[in-house]
Amino acid sequence: MSIRKNIAFSSFEFVMYNNSGAATTGLTVSGQRSIDGAAFAATTNSPTEVANGVYTIILSAADLNGDNITFRFTATGADATIVTVFPSSE
Repeated sequence: MSIRKNIAFSSFEFVMYNNSGAATTGLTVSGQRSIDGAAFAATTNSPTEVANGVYTIILSAADLNGDNITFRFTATGADATIVTVFPSSE
């Protein structure tokens, strides 16, 4: 997957797991992002479920306006999913 700096990304997918390590469906997931080490703030859009514990989110240009971005996805009944990306400038 190629993520570009300050350009929206229409379908960023990730998996949510419960504390037993099983992919978990039916969650209401919240997203946050930390850009270049700053405090976490809410993502522009909310994640939605695809199927089988896989969720997707539309990342806005504002969510991707940095060199090192860490996303944190949380939901009741699941462990937090943390993903770090390094958007390219090209």
